[in-house]
Amino acid sequence: MYLISKADIFKVIVPPLLAGALFVITLFGLVLPMSKHNLLEQKKETITVLTQAAVNMLSYYAQRVQSGELSLAEAQRRAVQQVRGLRYGGEDKDYFWITDLTPRMIMHPYRPELEGRDLGAFTDPSGKRLFLEFVNTVKLRKGSGYVEYLWQLKDREEHIVPKLSYVKLFEPWGWVIGTGVYLEEVHAQFAQMARELVYISAAILLLIVLLSCTIIYQGLSETNKRRNAEKELEKYYEHLEELVDRRTGELKKALSEVKLLSGLLPICASCKKIRDDQGYWNQIESYIQRHSQAQFSHSICPDCMVKLYPDFIPKESNPKK
Repeated sequence: MYLISKADIFKVIVPPLLAGALFVITLFGLVLPMSKHNLLEQKKETITVLTQAAVNMLSYYAQRVQSGELSLAEAQRRAVQQVRGLRYGGEDKDYFWITDLTPRMIMHPYRPELEGRDLGAFTDPSGKRLFLEFVNTVKLRKGSGYVEYLWQLKDREEHIVPKLSYVKLFEPWGWVIGTGVYLEEVHAQFAQMARELVYISAAILLLIVLLSCTIIYQGLSETNKRRNAEKELEKYYEHLEELVDRRTGELKKALSEVKLLSGLLPICASCKKIRDDQGYWNQIESYIQRHSQAQFSHSICPDCMVKLYPDFIPKESNPKK
């Protein structure tokens, strides 16, 4: 039977559980929000770099116009076709669009019906004039900036979600080119990250509990072994006491029997018989055997041999002949 106090269990389990709880609180209170911020910053950096790459493409065609290789209209037509075909992202559906400073839509791969239209009054479902906001951003923020608004998810017109776009002014042609990241996808990635952290935290807490249970089990086993050893030792001591008591009793009995042969014993001066307590005369060997553990074997001494069997004694050893 395992016996352990509640205080011992408290000392073993509570400290590691508190450490695990502190770890989880730190993870979800500090690390996870920081991870979400870093994830969004990474997305912003990505669309910034990609937009700059698209602007470099426009610069290439602008240089060909300056060199006389292409007319402005032809260079812009080729540039628009190049940008229209640019795709990136996991589904290869993220895109770029181009407006001018009117703002008038020059190119949109998923909304071609907007091309050529003045979009100064165009609003998203929240009422924000997003295209006018793009123009104001590049004018007021040194040619580039970020704008958050509501827009369709890639090529799905019926699915409107929050979007964060980076827009940049291409000054030689007065164009605004941009691309964006869907915050819904950022939230989905963050949720996946959070789930993984939950699984990791749960695994760590489970490991702490298992280790604590293992420590408790080992402690209980050692306690049980120690108590079994103590019980065996107690039994040994009890058996030893019984053995000592038995040996003491045997010794007392032996001593008492020895005492029976002590004192004044009446003995015949002639035949050497001993008189017992009841008045009977007994052979000395019978009396001693009855009152002690001594055993006798019969023989004959030389004097008695000469007296009782003189004919069996050699002449030289018999003084009477």
